[in-house]
Amino acid sequence: MNRVTEILGIDLPVIQAPMSWVTSGELVAAVSNAGGMGTLGPNAGQTTVASNAIETAERLRNEIRKTRKLTDKPFGVNYILTPVGAGEKPYSTAILNVLIEEKVKVVFTVGGSNPSEVKKLKELGFTVVYRELTPSIEGAKAAEQAGADIIVATGFDEGGSSRISQLEQ
Repeated sequence: MNRVTEILGIDLPVIQAPMSWVTSGELVAAVSNAGGMGTLGPNAGQTTVASNAIETAERLRNEIRKTRKLTDKPFGVNYILTPVGAGEKPYSTAILNVLIEEKVKVVFTVGGSNPSEVKKLKELGFTVVYRELTPSIEGAKAAEQAGADIIVATGFDEGGSSRISQLEQ
């Protein structure tokens, strides 16, 4: 056991990335059943783009429920932070409502540094794993002060997504 496994309630320090379109209830449950932390991405199990925020959130609700049928182990769900000053975003709001209603315990956040939103998630009772979209020392410190339970430190390429975007241009 180490601090990460204790915080997440898992046996092994293995965390499956919340890859938006690649994850599914089956994959997440398999990782969790093996002792790690499976994580649903916002479009988990989908092959088509939803027409609106409510449909996206309801599809996620179905994957959460499917995951729960396949495992009684902890798992998390990805939540995209709203950038500071951007106002409320319909997709984030709809997904947050589902996470609350479905009593999800662990959220894996991604996005820009938004300490007030991290604090809100903590006040709602979530265990927060924070990964800044463009990692910075300042962002990590702000997330820690806001109550993030775990901070993911990545390189400049954030697991490859920045490099892929550059190659597509």
